[in-house]
Amino acid sequence: MKDVFIVNPKSGKNSQYELIKEIKEHFQGKRIIIEKTKGPEHATFIAKKYALSNEPVHLFVCGGDGTLHEVINGCAEKENVIISVIPIGTGNDFVKYFEDLKREDFLNLVNYSEPEYIDCDLIKVNGEYSINTVSFGFDVEVAKQVNELKKKMPTEGIIPYALSALISLRKPICKEYQIQVDTKKLPKDKYGFLVFANRKYYGGGFKPCPDANINGGWMDVCLISNVKRHQIVKLAKKYQEGNHLQYTNLVSMYQAKTVHLDTENELIYANLDGEVKGFKNPTIEIVEKAIRLALPRIS
Repeated sequence: MKDVFIVNPKSGKNSQYELIKEIKEHFQGKRIIIEKTKGPEHATFIAKKYALSNEPVHLFVCGGDGTLHEVINGCAEKENVIISVIPIGTGNDFVKYFEDLKREDFLNLVNYSEPEYIDCDLIKVNGEYSINTVSFGFDVEVAKQVNELKKKMPTEGIIPYALSALISLRKPICKEYQIQVDTKKLPKDKYGFLVFANRKYYGGGFKPCPDANINGGWMDVCLISNVKRHQIVKLAKKYQEGNHLQYTNLVSMYQAKTVHLDTENELIYANLDGEVKGFKNPTIEIVEKAIRLALPRIS
C-alpha cells in the first residue's frame, strides 16, 4: 500500500516543516510520497489521481477542514482508499468529534503504526461531499467573513468565528424556505440556521447537532426559525455548548436520509466544511460508509 501525504503548505508553516521532517524520520527506509497542494481544489485532483489508480493507498491529509473537504471530494466511495487526518490547519473541527483523542494524538505519526479503522458516512449536496456539516443561512455569512479574516489573522479556535458573527449581524438573519425532510413537507417558514450533520462540531467548536453520529446511517438536522437579532447573542453560548435544543419555540431537530430545499431556482449559498458554495434547489443526502478512516491508536 502506498503512503501519500497531501500537505497544504498554507496550513501553519512551522507545523508543516516540522511535520515533513517527522515524516521522513518516521518512514525512513520506506517509500513515501509527499504531495504539496498548489492552490484551491488541487487536493481534490491529487486524491482523485490515486483513487482512480485502483491501487491500495493510504492518504494522510495534512491541513485543516478545508483540505480534508477537498480530499474526500476526490476519493469518496472508492474502496482502495484509506484516509488519516493530520490536523495542522487553523480549523480542525473534524478531529474534535473523537473526544477520546487529543489533537496531539492525531499529529503523532507513531500512533498510525497500527491504526483503528472505521467506516465513515458523508453528506452529499447536489454531487458535492461534506465530511463535517452542511449548512445554510446566517452561519454561511459568518463562514464568508471567517475566510476573509483568516487571510489577515491566522487565528485558531472560536475567535475568528465570534468576530465574524458580530460583523454578520448587520445583515438580514432569516430567509424563507420550503423544506422537505424525507417524505415530510414542512410548512414554509423563515429560518436563520439550517444545519445538516453527522459530526458534532463546526464553526470552530459549535455543536448544532450534539447527538450526530459519524457512521449511524442518518444525518441530524437542526432548523432554527424566526430567530431575531437580539436573540442571537443569547442563543450563541447555548449553541456552542449544544444546549440550544431547549428553545423548542425556535429549534426543530430531525433525523433524515434526504432533505430538499425548494429555492424556486434561486442560487443560495451553503457552508460545506468551511467552504462556501452556491446551489439551486439543493438536495442534501446521507451517503453511508463512503470513506474508510484510519484513526490513531494510543497504546
